[in-house]
Order: sequence, then C-alpha cells, then structure tokens
Amino acid sequence: MTPPKRPVVAVVDPVSTGSQLAEEFARRGWDTVAAFTPGQMPAAYRQAFRPERYRAVIDLGSVADPAAEVSLHQPSLVITGSEWGVRAADELAERLGLLGNGTRLSLSRRDKYAMAEQLRLAGVDAAESTVCDDVEKMIDWADAGGHWPLVVKPLASAGSDSVAICADEAQARAAFARIHRRTDQMGNFNERVLAQEFLAGDQYFVNTVSRDGLHFVHEIWREQRASVGGAVVYDYQDLLAPDGDPQRDLAAYVVRVLDALGIAHGPAHAEVMLTSRGPVLIEIGARLEGAVTSRGPRAATGHSQVSLTVDAYTDPAAFARLPGTDYRLLRSLRVVCLIAPQDGHLAAGPLEEVRALPSYLCGSIDLLAGGNEVRPTVDLFSSPGHLYLLGGREQIEHDYRRVREIEQAGLYQGEPAG
Repeated sequence: MTPPKRPVVAVVDPVSTGSQLAEEFARRGWDTVAAFTPGQMPAAYRQAFRPERYRAVIDLGSVADPAAEVSLHQPSLVITGSEWGVRAADELAERLGLLGNGTRLSLSRRDKYAMAEQLRLAGVDAAESTVCDDVEKMIDWADAGGHWPLVVKPLASAGSDSVAICADEAQARAAFARIHRRTDQMGNFNERVLAQEFLAGDQYFVNTVSRDGLHFVHEIWREQRASVGGAVVYDYQDLLAPDGDPQRDLAAYVVRVLDALGIAHGPAHAEVMLTSRGPVLIEIGARLEGAVTSRGPRAATGHSQVSLTVDAYTDPAAFARLPGTDYRLLRSLRVVCLIAPQDGHLAAGPLEEVRALPSYLCGSIDLLAGGNEVRPTVDLFSSPGHLYLLGGREQIEHDYRRVREIEQAGLYQGEPAG
C-alpha cells in the first residue's frame, strides 16, 4: 500500500461525542479510519455514524487479526471514540507500538470494581465495593458493613444504566435481578453485579485531557440528577468556574485518579461525589464525555474536549502549555437532559417553543423533529436528547423551568407516531 499523504488516526467505535473527532482531525490535516468492535451497541448510536467522513471503515469482528488490519492504513495514532472502544484502543495501540495508555491497567479503566480496588492500592479514596454472582452474598456484605442504603449497578456500563439506590433488602434484590445475567447497554453480559456504599453529598463531573502524563482540567460541572420511577436519571448540569471551593479539591483529586489508573494520554470523564470525607470517585471513563454537542462547551470556554483532545495528539508542544493553568468561563452554561415520562412521540409545536427560549444555544434536540418516537427515560440512553442554555444565570434558571413546564404540558404525546 502506498504511504498516505496525510497522517492517519484510527478511532475505535467513533460514536456519540467521538463522532466529532474525524472533522476535528481533518481541520489539522489528518485522515481518520473508523474501527468498530463486535458487540451490541444501541442502534441510535450506530445509525448516526457517517462513513463518508472516514478514509476507511473496519469491522474488527470480521477480521482474523484486527491489529494487522488496522496497520494496513499506517495510522500514527489509535484512540477510542467512545466507552465501547476503550479496551480495544488500548490493545491496538500497544500491539502497533503507538502512543497509548497501555493494557496493564486497562481492566481498571472499565470494570468499576477493579477501578475502586486500583484506587485504594494507590492510596486514593474510593467507594467501598463488592462484586457478587449471588444476591445473598451481596445482602450479607451490606448487612455486615452497614452499607444501607446500597448502590447496585452493572460492572462496566455507563450513562446511569440500571443504577439503583436501594434503601432495603427488597429493593436490593429487585435491582440485582434486573442486572444479573442480563446484557447491559454496553453489550456486556452481567455474570456478576456491583454493589457499593451510598456516597452522600453533591455530585460533580470533571472532564480532562492528558498528554504524556500531564493533565488539563477543562470542565468542572455540578450535577443534578432526579429519581424517576425508581431510576436515577440526568436532570441538568451547570459548568463552574475553575477556581474556588470545591473546584480546586475536585481537580486535584481527579488528577490523582488519572495517575492511579494510568490515564496518561487522551480524554477522560470523571463522576465524583463530594462527601463529608472529601471527593470520592463514582466512576471514570478513559474517553470523551458522551452525548455532548461540542458547540456548547466551546461557546462557554473557547474550547471543547474534542478540540483539546485533537490538540493533545497533533500539537503536543502547544498542549503542554495548558496543564497547570485554568480554563476560562466566558459565560454561564447549563446542559439540560430531556426526561420523557411515557412512550409516545414528540410534538412539533412544544419542541419549537424549547428552541425559541432566549438562552437556548444548541443541543442534540436540533436533530429532533415532531413525530420522533420517545420511550420512558430511565438512563442517559433513553433520554430524548439534551440542550444547552447559555447566558446570564437568572435567564438560564428561568428557561430551565420553562423547559420542564413544556415537557409536562405536552412535549410528549400519546402513542408513538405512525
């Protein structure tokens, strides 16, 4: 094969926010190859894939030697485009001798029990955890440790998939049954179930980009989640200024987490609870934050995690000036996740009302239309979409309340259209 004239990056499972990487690399003069891992990916994610943006598309499940197949395109980089591709990207980069986080700690960057154990081994505070294939063992662990209420979740899923806060044994048994020996939203078959101590406090998430072990904290968000029918769902998040309390403590803690888990290169998305004992990790993904419209963070900070990730890989000298500095918060920003209470479809008029709000900037709802089907929101995967509100705090708060009013007044109607 003739060497490509432009450098090539192979992106593993480029869906969700990772679908924006190809365009960003193209701006730097790079071609992108898409490599898809075998497994069950929600159809909505794969349907949004645009093959015309890629130099080639590889189905890693259909080739005898994935690394050899990817190497035919002579990539200079192999990175992940989503949570589905984290471990495969680690393996491919290592096999091809390219920049990456390696495979030694790869399991601890996906398996939440291994993640907590690795943090403790490194002296970083983590949630008390156990993993069980028998519900009786889980109940005994909670009783013996006084871990009520208890958090029950899949070992390696994302997006609040099947996460349950259980106040008593009956709720814990029901949560275990919903997860055990079932396939989660990431396509994993759950032979075992994770149980963790309930972390009381305020929830945050922190987005970072790293290169050569140097970390730039790009966004710190205060999260608000809601309980809907026993499920924990995303409500909204506010982007905070980088300085002050508790942002400094959160940033310092997440840097320790990155180091403990061997995340030396690329993006990461950490969810952290600020407890009475300090920040404690809920989970971290060694990839871009999912379901993001990059125009939102870029409008508020001048950058996005996508653009910074590409900077870190294509211009490391320029990126090296960022770690140790603060990001800029130019305007207040809130991301609002839509919450559908029922099966049905979107009503066109109310949808336009949302888009007409004074602080409305953009979001995945730009792609929605009246008649689109919705299902009850139980996690991030089942939310109809998200939107960004940009501007003054009072206007944002007013428009947020208006979004919820529009939802209740008829954004979701009747049975699915058609």
